[in-house]
Amino acid sequence: MPPTSGFTLRYEEEAEGVVASVFSDVRARMEFVPAIFKALAPDPEALVPAWLQARAIYDDPRTGEALARLRERAESDLSYRPSDAVSDAVAPFALELPALLLIVTSLGLALDGVIPLQPLPPPGLPPPGPVPESPVPEERGEHALFDEIRAVYLTQHVPSMFRALAARGLLDEPWSAIGPFLAGEAGKELVAGVCAVAERQALRFPEYAFFGAESARAVLDQFRRALPRNLVFALAATSG
Repeated sequence: MPPTSGFTLRYEEEAEGVVASVFSDVRARMEFVPAIFKALAPDPEALVPAWLQARAIYDDPRTGEALARLRERAESDLSYRPSDAVSDAVAPFALELPALLLIVTSLGLALDGVIPLQPLPPPGLPPPGPVPESPVPEERGEHALFDEIRAVYLTQHVPSMFRALAARGLLDEPWSAIGPFLAGEAGKELVAGVCAVAERQALRFPEYAFFGAESARAVLDQFRRALPRNLVFALAATSG
């Protein structure tokens, strides 16, 4: 199957060697392997420092306060009340998206030189082995709404959250309610505010700057555009 995300994603069942070690370390902390790490997996020299920076932030006790600020800023005033099925499908993403936005923002600031790079710490990864199958099924092909999502997000990448909704036949309901908001001026203003808070919070962790893989900039740029929109969407799709 040709890639439809603008880059190749490496899934759990395809992971070997150091990629499997990273994915296993991710799954020790998260319910699923986020797409940012699947997208970096074809380039282990980018994947490893990205994960080490992400892991340090994820494990830091200060991160909870930063995530609370991101959630607060990303709340919208939409009147949409999602169905229980939509809320259940989006819930795993709503849980992890604040941390993922903080992490990807931090990776971007390190790559841009805003946060000076630090020496890479010892990886401390588990030995390579089979990675458990994701409990969050995704539509790996196309869906009638994916091109519209790409146009609103200004990416080639279709986030996993939408692929998970599509796999359950649930995408039309929340996208018809939240997509027009994200495409409009109010949504763009909210997203800009979320990005600003994410940068301020990421700057609180200058000691965790290990990612300098210029080869991965195009991939990272896709996620820097997508994740603030994802967070707004996920919070709206789990409200009620």
